[in-house]
Amino acid sequence: MHKYYVIILSVNSPIKIIIIMQVLLMLISCQQQDSSTKAGASAIDGNRQSEGAGLRVLTTIAPLYSYVKNITGDSASVQNLLPYGVGPHEYSLSPEDIQKINDAQIIITNGIKLEAWLGKVLDPENKMDGAHPDSKGRVIVNSSRGIEVINGDPHVWLSPKNAIVQVSNILDGLVRVDPANSEIYINNAARYTERLKTLHNEIETEIAAWPKKEFVTFHSAFLYFARDYGLKQVAVIQQRPEENPSPQRIANVIKTIRSLGIKAIFSEPQISPKIVKAIANDLNIQVYNLDTLESGALYPEWYEVRMRANLEVLKMVLSRPVMKSPGIHISPEAAPLGK
Repeated sequence: MHKYYVIILSVNSPIKIIIIMQVLLMLISCQQQDSSTKAGASAIDGNRQSEGAGLRVLTTIAPLYSYVKNITGDSASVQNLLPYGVGPHEYSLSPEDIQKINDAQIIITNGIKLEAWLGKVLDPENKMDGAHPDSKGRVIVNSSRGIEVINGDPHVWLSPKNAIVQVSNILDGLVRVDPANSEIYINNAARYTERLKTLHNEIETEIAAWPKKEFVTFHSAFLYFARDYGLKQVAVIQQRPEENPSPQRIANVIKTIRSLGIKAIFSEPQISPKIVKAIANDLNIQVYNLDTLESGALYPEWYEVRMRANLEVLKMVLSRPVMKSPGIHISPEAAPLGK
């Protein structure tokens, strides 16, 4: 804090003018030194905040972000790679993504070839076991390790039973890389696992009472969910994300819908399902949105919120008679992506 003096002079001579100018220069110099000191202190504080952010963790998709945030809390700096509203199947890395990958100390992946594009920047010798760093010191965790894979389908996170396994694999990696915070991670993971078990029990109890078990989807994403909760995915319009359905596949789907008396198709909120609407209008059935959770909002409870929203949508179709009126029905619970 500076003291400023008011100098009253009668400016009648060059000497007095010089004195006034010197005083003003002194005041300006003090102000500049003060600003420089504050800027330096601010930069130090910023560095301290960065250093205090903890372990640098990078996740690839929104469900993994939810898992990790529930395990680490505020003890790690967690970022997600894929932007909001962007799916992982045909993703291309940007320069900003590569910088995030290079800055991370531990990278949490889904595995099962979902993030094949990571191979362009990661060490090909990396074992992705959460234990062995690559040539740049990064540890890569394959969160699906130990899960029984169905037909190479990567959508394991859509079953809370699998999510529990993923959380365990992630915890192992975090504890190995950051043992100083292992107690925090272990305790948080235990609490989160109990919440996932509660979610699993809710889904299991609810679906057990439904009279209908067969369903048709646009995207082949719900095999694990169907397997673990007694449902049957009887037809899929688009077998692979990168391939448009052939006329023969569409004909087969229509045949299945008619033969089983299916009254609804489950589409996705992040796509424009013109073919789905065309089939629904032709067969006089409805369309509902199921979220594949490939993308969404980044907050700890997001995974549980979206899984319960999906359960409510399925319940509307499989637990009671469907509305008889034709056309498209987008349920309010599932329509907004990531809310």
